[in-house]
Amino acid sequence: MIKVSGSIRRSFTVPAELPLAFAYYCDLGRILNYLPHIFLVRAYRYDRFRMLYSTVELGAYHIRIFCDIQARMDEKERALYVTSLEIEPPVEPKAGIREATVQGVFSSKSVFHAAEKQTRIDYSLSLRAELPAPLGLRLMPRYVVNRIADNITRWRMREIADGFIDRSVDAYPFWLAEMEQTILPS
Repeated sequence: MIKVSGSIRRSFTVPAELPLAFAYYCDLGRILNYLPHIFLVRAYRYDRFRMLYSTVELGAYHIRIFCDIQARMDEKERALYVTSLEIEPPVEPKAGIREATVQGVFSSKSVFHAAEKQTRIDYSLSLRAELPAPLGLRLMPRYVVNRIADNITRWRMREIADGFIDRSVDAYPFWLAEMEQTILPS
C-alpha cells in the first residue's frame, strides 16, 4: 500500500463583506469545482457530495481517490466545515499496471473574519488514502515509493490550495453579478 497523506493551511482575502463571502463559499456545488484535480462526481443533497481526486503522476500513473463529504455551516462561529461521510459503499481498492483507485478521506475548514469591506478566510484542507500500489511500482522498494508519494502529495496539496484560492477569488465577481441578476431582474 502507498500511504497518501497531506494537509495545508492558507489565509487569503476576498473582496466582499463577511455575509456575502460566507454565502459564496457555502455554495458548495459551485465552490468544489474550483479545486484543481478534484471533480464533483455526485451531489446527494445541497450539503453532501462524492468527489474524485484524479491525477496522472510521474507521467504514467493514474491515481483516483474518491471521497464522500458533508458540509456543515456554522454561522455563529463563521466557519464552514467539510468532513468525511459514508454515504454509499466505499469504492473498492484496485490497482492496474499504471493505475490505482481507492476510497479516501477529504476534509477542510474555512473560518471567516471581517476585515473592513473585505473578508479574510483561514483555510485548511487535508487528503488521506491508502492506495494499492500499481503493478508498475511494486518492483520498487516500499520506502522509495512512499518517499516519492510524500513529495508528490506535498506538491499537489500546495497546488490544490493555491489554485482553489485563485480560482474562487477570481470567480467571485461573476457569482455576485449572477446573484444580483436573480434578486434584481431588469
